[in-house]
This record gives sequence, C-alpha cells and structure tokens, in this order.
Amino acid sequence: MSQVSDATSRLQLRQRDQRRRRGRYWLIGTLALVLVIGVGYVVGFSPALSARAVTVNGAKVLTKNEVLDAAGVTTGTPLVWVDPAKVAERVSGLPAVAEVTVSRDWPDRVHIVVTERKPRLAIPAGAGYLLADASGVVFQAVENAPSGLVVVEADPNSQQVLVDVGTVFSALSSATAGKVSRLEAPTRDGIVLRLRDGSRVVWGSAEDSALKSQVLDALLPLGGSVFNVSAPGFPTRR
Repeated sequence: MSQVSDATSRLQLRQRDQRRRRGRYWLIGTLALVLVIGVGYVVGFSPALSARAVTVNGAKVLTKNEVLDAAGVTTGTPLVWVDPAKVAERVSGLPAVAEVTVSRDWPDRVHIVVTERKPRLAIPAGAGYLLADASGVVFQAVENAPSGLVVVEADPNSQQVLVDVGTVFSALSSATAGKVSRLEAPTRDGIVLRLRDGSRVVWGSAEDSALKSQVLDALLPLGGSVFNVSAPGFPTRR
C-alpha cells in the first residue's frame, strides 16, 4: 500500500507541476499578445508616433506649400503609414524637381529634401522666357532670363522640339557647351548651334547626338566658321 501511495503522490505532484507550467505558459502568451497589440496600437494608431511636422529643404524655385501639397502627407498620420517612396514619387512629379529624398524621423517628423533643376536654356515665350535644364525639361517661366543661359530659338509649344534640343545640348562636352551662345531649332531636322566666337554648327536632327558631339570636338580645334556634323560620318568645315 505504501508503494501505491507514493506512486499516487508522485502522479499528483507531476499533474500539479504540469498545471503550473501550463498556467505560466498561458500567462506569458497572454502578456506577449497584449504587448504586441499595445506596440501595434502605439506604432500604427497612437498620436505618439504620428507626423506632427513635415520639413522641406532645398526648395527655391518651388514654395514649401507646393512641395507639401504634392507630398500629400497629412499631419497626424502615423509615421508607419507614411511610405517615403510614394511620397518621393509624388514630389518628383513637380517639373522643377530633379531629385528628391524622403525620410521618416521617428517619432514624429517627415523630412523632404529636393534638388531642383539648374537652368541652362532660355526659350523666348510671349513677353518672357521658359527656363529649361540641360536636358530640355522646362520647369519655370520668368520675365527676364538670367545671364549666362543659352537662348533657344524654337517653338515653345512644341514639346518634341524642346526634347530634341535637350538631347543635343546634353550631348555636348562641357567645354563645347560653354562655347554655345544660342541654339536654333526651326524644325526637328534643322538644329543649329551658334558659338560665342561667331561660328556656326549645323547639327541637323537630334539623332546620333553623342557621335556628333565627338566629331565636333575633333573639328573645332582645326578652325573654321561653319562646321557641319549633320552627317557625322562625313563632317565638313570651312
């Protein structure tokens, strides 16, 4: 009877231990679940980690409000719901923006840094000018063009001609681009560069602009007043 009694006692002890372990596991699991829910609430819904301010740096042509309107970040939105890539995509749609970076600064800020396009080309339009970067992207209208820009004589309403002009200008080496004072594009196939020394470069279309640029760089040191690279395989100068 003593052996049976001892076995029963040991069984009861094991059962009590198992119940205690199950109780501890249940308590730990419950606390972990509560913690996860609490953290999820704080991160995803609580005002404690919401966007209280959106800062904008680098905007000069653009106003801060123009950038904020494009960004579309509502004050009070939990930071976890702010997608920097999507915000950057929206801001990059502004013509004046060349590059943009967006970052979340925990616990309550969003930073937007824009790099604006640099004006290189000035296209007469009405009583003023349209400013474009070296690639021909128009991003600003002004009454007076800043000094040092290359004036483009082209139809300001012809988007394709302006794209071609940008293709040509961006293909030039920095040394040659610095010699250009005016760029004429009466048609897509009739692009002409006027240099500061009075010489003229017949470029033709924007096709093969990279090759034409290399050929022009080889011709210019030889001297002349008219350089024709419209057929880069058979260039001429006189």
